[in-house]
Formats: sequence, structure tokens, C-alpha cells
Amino acid sequence: YNPELRGVDPFDPNLSMEQMMMVAIEAKKNFWYYIREVSRVPGTGHERQYIKANRGNMALFWLFFNHITMFLIQPRQTGKSFSTDVLMSYLLNIASTDTYIAMLTKDETLRSRSLTRLKDIIDELPFYLKQRTKKDVANTEEITIKKLDNRYKGLLPSKSPKSALNVGRGLTAPVFHVDEIAFIYNIEITLPAALPATTTARNIAEAKGEPYGNIFTTTAGKKD
Repeated sequence: YNPELRGVDPFDPNLSMEQMMMVAIEAKKNFWYYIREVSRVPGTGHERQYIKANRGNMALFWLFFNHITMFLIQPRQTGKSFSTDVLMSYLLNIASTDTYIAMLTKDETLRSRSLTRLKDIIDELPFYLKQRTKKDVANTEEITIKKLDNRYKGLLPSKSPKSALNVGRGLTAPVFHVDEIAFIYNIEITLPAALPATTTARNIAEAKGEPYGNIFTTTAGKKD
């Protein structure tokens, strides 16, 4: 939106305060600027790696910001979870306020991996865009950004039908991500309980002009 940002590197150590403000405002207003210029792939050595566009992640991003529920099915190691975490880093650290983001995945290993990856993506941002402080929680179950009153929590399924019902109840989250949905115990119980509980939170997010929606990602449940 701001033509003065053409050719400006958000990671340039010599940026003026005014330029930092312009980058922050553009990132807040323009998710496409965020993924193209601001967000980077963590853990790739000294050179920061850009996020690569593909049909899967471009569809994921476009559909989410148009509030269309997305089922993204890709083979392992092709970036579906990473792309979703990039989106969540934007919501948690830049775009949303007073928001609860919920992620349900199939086991403790995947939950831990996902939250660690999300934290790493946020840590790669330019220093002046990082909202997390020492007062925030950042572990394998939850990440908070208290400056924005945002919270991201990883949930686990239950083999008990009664407990599976409770996983979804009271889920007042405008953003709900289910990872490896094809492999989650009692998903047919948890999901119908979870989705109606998000309605009030989504109405609030819509009134604030902030993002909301569902994302379901998985590798194929069966090879056919």
C-alpha cells in the first residue's frame, strides 16, 4: 500500500524510526507484504530464506482471509504445517488483538513441534516487530503475546468419548486449526462440539475487522 517501502529491506540495521513504523503499519494492513518481505524461514543458517509460494500455501492464505474453511491435504515434508504456522505467527504477533487461537493435533510430539516452530518463526522477525516479552509464556503447550492480549494454545484429542466432547466445548476461539485431522481420535465427536462454540468469538472478530476462520490440514488418512 505504501510506495515508499519499495526497495526497503525490513531487516536493514540502518532503518530510521519512520521506516520501521512504515514497515509495521504495512505488515498490519497487508498480509501479502508480511509473507513476502517480513517473514522468513527459521533455522537455515546465516542467510535468511524467503518463504516460497506454491499452490497449497497460496490457496491456504487466500481462502483463510476470505473466511472460507480450508482442507489442505499434502504429502509429508511439503510444508503444509509450516505454512499454517507462518499464518499463525501473523495473527498472534501482528494482526489480531484480544484473540484466542486454538490448534488441535493428534499427539504430544506434533503439538510440541508445532509450537516450537511457531516460536522460531516469530523469533526470526525484525526486532522492532517482535511483541513477545519475558512476561509471556512460550512452551510446548501455549504461547502468549500479552501486549496484544493474544493467546495460542495447542490441544490434544482424547480416546474417551466423554472427554472428547469436552475438548471442543467452550472453545471461544475465532481461529481454529486442526492438524492431521484424519488421524485424530474421536474427531467426529470433538469437531461438532467445537465449531458452534466459536461463533460468538468470530462475530466479535468480524466486528473488529480482524481475521477468523477454520483450517484443517492433514496427510492422507488412506493411500487411496
